[in-house]
Amino acid sequence: MTRILAVSLATAALFLTATSCTTEESPSTTAADGCEEALGDSGVKWVESHADIADGDDLDRGSVDLKEARAQHYKQLEDGGSDEYQQHWSSEICKMITYGAGKSKELRLEFGPSSLSFYFEEKGKQEGVITPVNSGVKLHQVDGYKGVIHYSVYVKCKIPGTSPRQEMENPLAGVMTDTLTSGTSDRDHMKYLLRSARAMADALDCENKPTIPAEPPAAVQ
Repeated sequence: MTRILAVSLATAALFLTATSCTTEESPSTTAADGCEEALGDSGVKWVESHADIADGDDLDRGSVDLKEARAQHYKQLEDGGSDEYQQHWSSEICKMITYGAGKSKELRLEFGPSSLSFYFEEKGKQEGVITPVNSGVKLHQVDGYKGVIHYSVYVKCKIPGTSPRQEMENPLAGVMTDTLTSGTSDRDHMKYLLRSARAMADALDCENKPTIPAEPPAAVQ
């Protein structure tokens, strides 16, 4: 029988490396769970039910919660500054991982202010597939290292106190990678990525109130 374990992990960065320490909580205290906050109960169950792990192996789960992710997001855009060419880093909202036969398999979900503008494809060679959702949301799918697909979402999210063009120059960006599940589709991944983006946008209190649908466009299969 597969055992599901909850663990505390450090924040993972897309561009910078960060470390953190963990503290042991009392049995009466229930810590916020970024996986459940972002993916929802149905999303967590989707991962668990499709996880490609052997009987008896553990499926560990860890993250920062959305409150901490919000604080890290705001810190990077504080003082009203945003720079289209400045590198930003992302908070690891959810990581579900198993170790078996000396090899790890994981689903990872990260969000943060993008280092690319919302219209990044207009400024260079386009890689992968870009799917517009609406005027403030787009999806991007591209093959990464060792063929691991990167499922990405970009959302125009205006952070209070930032420059007038911040939501276009540094939109909210999320990326999901998955070497853990089997029998899942691109549409499945984009659906739960959009669900996570909606939860993150709500946590950030975006001034422009972006519309993030529950399902990806029909073109995403």
